[in-house]
Amino acid sequence: MAYLKDLKRSRNLKIGTGLAAVLAALFVAQSALRSTAMAQMGLMAPRFEVDPFWPKPLPNHWVLG
Repeated sequence: MAYLKDLKRSRNLKIGTGLAAVLAALFVAQSALRSTAMAQMGLMAPRFEVDPFWPKPLPNHWVLG
């Protein structure tokens, strides 16, 4: 009976260690991607442009609103 408890404890320890390793790898990857994205963006706000041709004419004399 004690052998089964040790076997279950060992299995749970392996699963927990594996889960912790996966979470740590995801955290490292996320911070690396975030720093790369910030460097590419240059920390600038998005720029919007006005589309002078909006709204486009609708068929059959439909109207917006």
